[in-house]
Amino acid sequence: MSVAVANMNLDKYYHTIALKEIGEKGQKKLLNSKVLVIGAGGLASGVLLYLASSGVGHIGVMDDDKVSLSNLPRQILFSENDIGKFKVEVVKDKLYQVNNDIEVISYRQRLSLDNGEELFKQYDLILDCVDNFESKFIINDLCVKLSKPFIIAGVSDYRGQVLTYVPGQSKRDFKSLFSELPINISEEEKAKDIGVLPTSVGLIGMIEASEAIKYLLDLNDLLIDQMLVVNPLTWNIKKIKLD
Repeated sequence: MSVAVANMNLDKYYHTIALKEIGEKGQKKLLNSKVLVIGAGGLASGVLLYLASSGVGHIGVMDDDKVSLSNLPRQILFSENDIGKFKVEVVKDKLYQVNNDIEVISYRQRLSLDNGEELFKQYDLILDCVDNFESKFIINDLCVKLSKPFIIAGVSDYRGQVLTYVPGQSKRDFKSLFSELPINISEEEKAKDIGVLPTSVGLIGMIEASEAIKYLLDLNDLLIDQMLVVNPLTWNIKKIKLD
């Protein structure tokens, strides 16, 4: 995977470069970064749009699902014209429309312990945008094994959570916190009963993208050993320390 930094149009990123914590050096670092997003649904829509528009140069997207009608309120990368198409193929086309400086690689498959290990080795950061605990635990196990940083996020009804794991810094991983929860019930299945507010999904996706960019730029105050919990219904926002 390669993107020529010399060809980067810095005018596109003027307002990001103007931030003293980022500057031209930080923007070039983003363009050389490699991020793998697991899942191409609601959370991924916000995550991918902001990673691409921010100039993260190498983005991998893994998902084996097709776009359905019920996806559209939450999964803003898709339109009714995309129904029946594989999500990763639609995502690839849409992201190139957002930013042609970057490289997008699609993996039309479901994550497993067998196919994930070699893939994870190619990326700097892994982002969880899946809707089930089983896949989240696979991400957790592979990243811990490979000493890869990852960010976990989820949304249920109005509420969302984000948690960051960095090898050598995090005392707890995601699986150690949630391994007793049922892993055979996906958030998609739960959403049929309890519902999910579309804007909550977008909000958590943007937070996850922000956390990813902060990690790639070595900025401070990551959500290490703490979980950010946001409820837009009440605007109750809190950080829970994971002691």
